[in-house]
Amino acid sequence: MANAVIYKNGESTQVPPTEPIRGSVIVMVWQLIIFLIFTDLVYTLINTFLMKVFFLQLPLPFDLHHKIFLLLALLHVFKSIFQIFFIITIVFHWIGRSYYIVEKHLIKRQGIFSIKEKTYDLGNIRSVAVNRSFLGKFFHFGDVVIETSASGGYMDKILVSGIANPENFEAKLRHCF
Repeated sequence: MANAVIYKNGESTQVPPTEPIRGSVIVMVWQLIIFLIFTDLVYTLINTFLMKVFFLQLPLPFDLHHKIFLLLALLHVFKSIFQIFFIITIVFHWIGRSYYIVEKHLIKRQGIFSIKEKTYDLGNIRSVAVNRSFLGKFFHFGDVVIETSASGGYMDKILVSGIANPENFEAKLRHCF
């Protein structure tokens, strides 16, 4: 990330960003493992059904019995393309989502090709909470919920989910306000 531009009192200031805070690698790996197990399970069930039909000579509509090996090959190709597409999607989502703490601002950055940035003023933070599950405690990841408020009753909740070492992130936030 290049220098962040912070607007204060109508003037812009360029500030070097801190190290990005990303989602936990453990969370991404768990997502990939669960996705692969699920798709392979569905593939195995369909494959088993088609093999039973073939070996037990059960009737199929449109005389597909003679094309069962073609169906199995197409099923395998479709499963592989589906898995590759979603693996790339999960990894790009992990790479493209990051948070930066710059001076008294939290910058949420999403996207790789089309980048969306949202800046939160850390001076308006009311509370910071860390939520961790059992696996989160064991593998050192969790969620940080930040509640902000401003004049006029405006309130916002910022959820920083699945990040590594959420206590360190909370400490950095508390240092800023």
